[in-house]
Amino acid sequence: MDKSAVIKKYNLSRKQIDLIDSYILKLTKSNKIHNLVGPSTIDVAWDRHINDSLQLSEFILKKNASIVDLGTGAGLPGVILHIFGYSNILLLDSKMKKINFIKEFAYEQNLVIKTICTRVEKIKNQKFNFIICRAFAPLIKLLDYSRFFTKKNTSLLFLKGRSVKKEIEDAKKYFSLEYNLYQSKSEGDGFVLKINKFKKL
Repeated sequence: MDKSAVIKKYNLSRKQIDLIDSYILKLTKSNKIHNLVGPSTIDVAWDRHINDSLQLSEFILKKNASIVDLGTGAGLPGVILHIFGYSNILLLDSKMKKINFIKEFAYEQNLVIKTICTRVEKIKNQKFNFIICRAFAPLIKLLDYSRFFTKKNTSLLFLKGRSVKKEIEDAKKYFSLEYNLYQSKSEGDGFVLKINKFKKL
């Protein structure tokens, strides 16, 4: 999906488009030094990063829902969802260079984006409506991490690659799962995995 199609699909405002353009520009420059995303994805950033991130908005209907983005990396999908109007997102990553990239972008654009540089398992006593992540860890590990943040009605939304079905089969050896699998709206054979309930066996 190209830039104009993404803008139309999500009905992006002029301000949102400008912020996303600024984000892609900063990502392009920083990526040459820090390798934040795969270099081949930069040229198709509007599809591979923006569209990929924004498709989660179809599952999170309330803009003030509490969301944690595990292993956010360069802020995908968390920063993009923040630009789209989600006001209560916490972005977690253990690598300082990635958190610094997000902090710099937020400062330059006068945005308030909540970030924590730590390992996921070190966060205590925080529960969220949604746990999201993209290209962070195998599903078994994600479910292990998610137990720290889950309350009664928490949904898990994971952007996954083509090996997702095998990851689900592997996870079922350790967890019982209620889930739905959706074909990704962005190119590249990806999926959105929505987990409604899970429990360690």
